[in-house]
Amino acid sequence: MDKLPIDYAKTLLELKQKINQSKYESLKAVNKELILMYLDIGKVISEKIKVGWGSSVIDTLSKDLQSYYPGLKGFSSRNLYRMKLIFEEIANFSISPQLVAKLPWGHSDLIFSKINNTEQRLFYIQRCIERGWSRGILEEEIKT
Repeated sequence: MDKLPIDYAKTLLELKQKINQSKYESLKAVNKELILMYLDIGKVISEKIKVGWGSSVIDTLSKDLQSYYPGLKGFSSRNLYRMKLIFEEIANFSISPQLVAKLPWGHSDLIFSKINNTEQRLFYIQRCIERGWSRGILEEEIKT
């Protein structure tokens, strides 16, 4: 093999950084779509319960969705209920779904289940986004 150019290592590093950045941006885009889908599911469930379907439909939806999408996680009864609850909280308190979609679902679930005050929720959402908090760090911050 011929001798590598002097700037080969630098070029390789730049390419790795571009690849890693693209992978990261792709994951963020997928997460955003997932969260928006969860909020949309929450909206549909909320609306159906309001027109008389009853909350027991959540268990049936969960079983049917899990049966139809056997390898896909996220459709447990608990998670469907959380989708409904988080959607309703966002709708009732004018929190932007786009803002919530910047967080992993577990972060949103934790914030909306542990904090009742809208201003505090927004504070923790912003901090997670700005500081890149893990769920564990978020949990510790909420406790203090």
